[in-house]
Parts: sequence; structure tokens; C-alpha cells
Amino acid sequence: MAVEILMPALSPSMVAGKLVCWHVAPGTPVKKGDVLAELETDKAALDIESPADGVLERILIEGGTPDVPVQTVIGLIGDGKSAAPPAVAGAAPAPSGQQAAPAAPGADEPPRRISPLARRIARDLGVETDGLRGSGPKGRIIAADIREAAARVTAPAPVAAVAATAPVAAPPAAITTPLPAGTELEPHGAMRRTIARRLVDSKQTVPHFYLEIRCEADALLALRAQLNTALADGGAETKLTVNDLVMKAYALAIARTPEAMVTWTDEGLVRHRQVDLGMAVALDAGLITPILRDAARLSLGALSDAARLAIGRAREGRLGAEEYSGGLAGISNLGMFGVSAFSAIINPPQSMNLAVGTIETDLALRDGQPVEVRRLRLTLSVDHRAIDGAVGARLLQNLKRLIEAPLLLAA
Repeated sequence: MAVEILMPALSPSMVAGKLVCWHVAPGTPVKKGDVLAELETDKAALDIESPADGVLERILIEGGTPDVPVQTVIGLIGDGKSAAPPAVAGAAPAPSGQQAAPAAPGADEPPRRISPLARRIARDLGVETDGLRGSGPKGRIIAADIREAAARVTAPAPVAAVAATAPVAAPPAAITTPLPAGTELEPHGAMRRTIARRLVDSKQTVPHFYLEIRCEADALLALRAQLNTALADGGAETKLTVNDLVMKAYALAIARTPEAMVTWTDEGLVRHRQVDLGMAVALDAGLITPILRDAARLSLGALSDAARLAIGRAREGRLGAEEYSGGLAGISNLGMFGVSAFSAIINPPQSMNLAVGTIETDLALRDGQPVEVRRLRLTLSVDHRAIDGAVGARLLQNLKRLIEAPLLLAA
């Protein structure tokens, strides 16, 4: 009896996704867990794995098909005894004008192990992945391998050659306004469209207000240096970042401001028992915010490890829906780019977002004498439906106290 391959539902809100491509051709033996196809959701590109051992007998939905409803049968796995035609059998008709996806590897070729993000970057940069060694787990090719391979190319590939190796895609929608000379149209990906829709919805439906505070950061930087020295002496290879300490202070400040531990729904305020932080991670295709669960109760080291793991999984396109859904508050740091201050947009259903700027040197008076101090500018965006100004201000007071007396982070 054939086993159905279903279009997975990766989150409660997901109703459809794009079946980007198949990596296995009909007639290919597969094992449970082998990567069969690639799915692009509104948040990430993800692998569709084989649900059973057997032979991929039929592909029912072609690669390149957008808006495939969840739980749709996209293929069948059998025992290999059925006479499967070489072409797609029983496939849903492709949209008018859409061409078939490129042929997948033959039956004598094992499934390729490459992350969806790496595959996308390879297409964008025209990097050939045949024979490329991966540095990921079990030799999996990851994004860093593609970028390294691209850097070894001394001259850019001809446009025609790049286009020839890219998957065939449906032509973009007609442009109603002619493009200016010297420009070209880059069609939106699913992630960019979703980012645009969610940010517009947030700014139009969430009444933002903004609070800014400046904190002296000398004690925080001194503590970080001491902790990293102790970690190095103990043989640890990782180091704590400024962002790790700020995240810990932010999580504790929220936990010490119970009135701020709420999110808005039309039915009522949802009161949270733990601080789940959404951490903004920049990707080539856009932005994603993995959630660091119960961040206030994690030690500095555990929080740093969780953040590092989440960043790695996000950049490899391996986050599950539960890893970036929900949350109480967000944090976004552009300080490493020298940005002094900015205002972040709230990511619903979260009720606030902390924007972290760079650390700058200022002059201050100590006992009537000018001295140099290093300061950190923080801007909190708040959903006024759930949190009032005085509550937001108390939260920032707690945050400032923790940053300027960072030994409290371990209390």
C-alpha cells in the first residue's frame, strides 16, 4: 500500500506553502527521513522528509507550484513494484504557462544533503554544488560553504550561464509601470512578502509609542571582560557578547515589571508566566525572530548558548515553526553597525520590542570634573493597547538599573 507524502502544516496559522522543487525522481529508493523536496513558507525554506522507507513512485504536485494547501497529497511512496510512469503521473495541472521543474537525481544517485538556505544562495550566486564538500553535520552543505565557494571564483559567472543553471520558474507578473533605465525587477520571495505584510499590519493596527533611555555601560563592559577571561581560563571556546548581557538584563527587567508581562487579544489581555524573547536575526532573504523561551530564568551562559544555537539554525533555514512563533517581547540590535539609536516595529503578538544601539563615549561630571563614560542608548517600542506609558517607563528603569549594576544579573 502506498504511503502518502503530505504538504506539512508547520504552524497553526499556515494554510498553504510553495513546493519549491523535488530532489528525488520517481523510481528512486528512499529511506525514512531522507530529504525529498523543498517547501517555502512565509518564514523560511524547509525540507520535506520521507515519511517511510520505500521507493518514490509518483510525484503528484510539481516543483515550482505556489499556494499548495496543507495536507495535500504531493507524492506517493511504495514498494517499487508498481509501474510508475517516467513522467509525473496524476499530477495536478501546472498553472498556465508554467514549465516542469528540472529533473531530480536519478535512482542511482543518493539524495543530496544541502540546507534549503544554502541551495537558495547557490542559485542566486550561480555556484555549482556538485562535488562541493559540506562542513555541516554529516557533511551537509550549509550557507557558509556556498559563500566560501563563491569567494574562490575570481571572475563573476556570465549572466547567461547563471540563468542556465537556475531552476525554471514562472514568469513574473506583468509590470504596469515601465522600469527606469538601468534598473531590473527582482520578484519578491515568500519571506519578503510576509515580512512586508506583517510589518504593514503591525504599524496600521498596533498603536506604537516609544520610550528611550541612556545607560552607562562601563560596569557592564568590565563584567563581560571578567567573565570572558574566566571562561577562557576554564577552557571554554565561546565568549559572552554585549547582546547576551543586554538580553539577560531585558528579560529580568520584564520579569520584575509584572504589569508588562501581557500581550493583547481582542478577547482580553494574555498574562504570561515566563519571558519568551524574540531575537531578530538577519538573513539574506529577510528577517526572522527565533524565540528564546523563559529567558529570565536562564543563566547568562545558558542564554548565550541558546541565542547562538538559534542564530545558527535560523541561518541554515532549520527553524521549526514552534521556534519562531509567539513570544512576549522582541529585541533587535544594530549597535554592531554603529547605529546610535533606532525605533523597532513590534512583531505581533508580542507587545514590545527593544532597539539596541551602539555604545558611545560621552563626557560626564564626577565630583565637578569631566570624565569619559560609555553609554548605551535603548529605545523601547510598546503596544499601547496592552501597556501604558508609566508601566513602560518602570520597565526601562529596571533595565537601566540592571545594566548599570550588572552584578544583579546573577542575583
